[in-house]
Amino acid sequence: MKCYLFDWLNGLLRIENIGAIWGSLKRRIFRLGFLEMRADINNVLPSPVWSDIEITGYSEHLERQCIYLLNSVGSLGLWKPSRFHKDILASVENPERDIFIICDANYAIGFAVLHKRLPNCDLPEVGYVAVRPKNRGKKLGYKLLMYILAEMKKRNMPQAYLRTDSFRLPAIRTYLKAGFYPYMKGEVDRRRWQKALNRLMVNLNNSGEVRRPA
Repeated sequence: MKCYLFDWLNGLLRIENIGAIWGSLKRRIFRLGFLEMRADINNVLPSPVWSDIEITGYSEHLERQCIYLLNSVGSLGLWKPSRFHKDILASVENPERDIFIICDANYAIGFAVLHKRLPNCDLPEVGYVAVRPKNRGKKLGYKLLMYILAEMKKRNMPQAYLRTDSFRLPAIRTYLKAGFYPYMKGEVDRRRWQKALNRLMVNLNNSGEVRRPA
């Protein structure tokens, strides 16, 4: 337990997480939900192949590495085996097929989950997209998302969704590049999205579609 707590505190104290902590607190104070993004799988290209990374599925010998990676992010909360089993392993149909891990020399540096569909939502959710902080800036999150979307296309899944926060601008930029678009349930969502996208120099048209300035 001490080891997991130490890893998490180190991740939590990163400068980039101060804004995330404050943003999460404000969202809870104002009782706002997560923002949602969707992707149309039919538009996805076949599974890409990159020579610089290896993407594999879950295996027990990688579990501790994945927990360390999630704790290194900090803003995802404290992770230990019990939470990993409850929130991740229990949330997928098949861990070997639905958990995606980027490995570097048998070391987990990127992570994402394709959650099973819930009774109240017919769409599969891509969640816990995370890249170890020291390995960021190499488009690993983008490559992981593109790989997952291509795998979903093989499984004849027509659409995917993910949840994010308006202050997670680097993540939103990656999601947009991978083909995800804002999904708005009302005017409050639209205002939150427009504020976030303005900071990324991206606009919404009258239909709520993303359009970039000329």
